[in-house]
Amino acid sequence: MKYRKTLSKNYELTERDIEHLLYIQPFMAKYKDEFLEDAAEKIDTFQLSDKQKEAIKANMEKMGMWYDRVFDGMPDNAYFTFLHKLGYSLSKYNFEQDIISTLISFCRLWMHEKIFVIMDDDIRRKGILLSMHKMLDINNEIVISAYYDKLVSSYNPVHTYRSTVVRLSEKFSFLMHTALVTVLMLLTLLAGWVFIEEALHMLHEQSDHALITALGSLLIIWVLVELMHTEIQMIKGGKFKNSIFISVALIAFIRDLMIITLKHETTNMLQHGFILGSILVLGVIYWLIVKTENSN
Repeated sequence: MKYRKTLSKNYELTERDIEHLLYIQPFMAKYKDEFLEDAAEKIDTFQLSDKQKEAIKANMEKMGMWYDRVFDGMPDNAYFTFLHKLGYSLSKYNFEQDIISTLISFCRLWMHEKIFVIMDDDIRRKGILLSMHKMLDINNEIVISAYYDKLVSSYNPVHTYRSTVVRLSEKFSFLMHTALVTVLMLLTLLAGWVFIEEALHMLHEQSDHALITALGSLLIIWVLVELMHTEIQMIKGGKFKNSIFISVALIAFIRDLMIITLKHETTNMLQHGFILGSILVLGVIYWLIVKTENSN
């Protein structure tokens, strides 16, 4: 299954497109029943077996769910998994590929005409229509891709084995990312508790040492939050960012520099130069990596 970031990039699906879909959602929700009725009439024109007709009637609720989710502004991996299973089910009942393409084309034209009638503002209408077409193009690719994956796997045992391995690996990866996020949450709460204790100690004792340790704990919390944010983005389908490792190292050197400065201790120039040089080098590397990641 293709990930959200890859598909969004390939079809240039932006946050602006999501805003367009969310804007039109309450308008389109009013026509859900009409859509299902028209879709059922269209399906009746297909040359289908009795088993296929019964399968479609039994799954009209899923078609209604799909209609809602197209405009709900959540093109995440959960939604793409839903589409993937939909494509698998179409292959299960031996639907022809041209029927699937025809049905998606019908949905596209139906939504296009409805949006065209609903929207009076020509500029906004154009933007919403483009966003809707992008989303349906993504839907079409996922459903057709899943359809052919299932079809090929029925003739090729190797493909079935590979798909099983990939699916299990994805589930295991998701489980491990979830475990990492849970551990990071616990560590962040623990670090927050330590920071509060040190801050209270600093207020009562007015100790320079308490101030230094409190600032150190605060930077640790910062690092944990950044790591947790990265893990959450990966669970949602985002790419792993190498810049997170550089930022952790950069924060560690900044913490050391703050501790040395606040202690007012006399240290040799070599140690100061090493820390400052490391911060400078890591800062440049971090800037270059972030610039590369943003461009991609």
